[in-house]
Amino acid sequence: MKIDCPCCGGEIDARHTESMSTTLRRMYFVCDECGYRTPAALEILFSLSASARPREGVVLEVRPSPMLRGSVNARTTMQLERTV
Repeated sequence: MKIDCPCCGGEIDARHTESMSTTLRRMYFVCDECGYRTPAALEILFSLSASARPREGVVLEVRPSPMLRGSVNARTTMQLERTV
């Protein structure tokens, strides 16, 4: 994973991650351009669809997203197949 460096604007790379919980990871980023190093967090907040294989003890609210724009995507393709 790469994001913009808040110091120099270059790209910082995730070099290491560690699990904090089933839905939270701490990521350690390094910028090769200016030497900046920082931890960051990545958290799964909710689900866009229910899991086909839910994990015991993990409950994530399902919040369906609006239809994606564009001529073809997974949702429109599935919708077309159901109506045919």
